[in-house]
Parts: sequence; C-alpha cells; structure tokens
Amino acid sequence: MANYPYSTLTHAHAFNIINSRLPALIAPALIALALLGLATPDPVISSRIVHIQEVAQ
Repeated sequence: MANYPYSTLTHAHAFNIINSRLPALIAPALIALALLGLATPDPVISSRIVHIQEVAQ
C-alpha cells in the first residue's frame, strides 16, 4: 500500500473497499438463508409421513 491514502490508485482503492466490505454484507444474508432452510420441513420426508399415515388408517 502507499504511504498516503490519496496517492493510491483509484482502482486499487476500489478493489480494497469491495473486498473488505462485500463479505461483511453477504455473510448475514447467507446465515439467514441457512437458518431459513433449517426451519422449513423437508418436503420429501413430510409427504412420505402423510403417505404412511394414510396407509396405516
């Protein structure tokens, strides 16, 4: 890096900002998506349970 922030090239400064802030913005969204996926029931297993209950009756 340069000694002074104003002597850094513009594309290098933009690259640094994107690489430092983008993961911080994406990580909470991915965590929320994973938690949502864990909270929803599996459609294959839930339909199989309904089918087994119908056969048992």
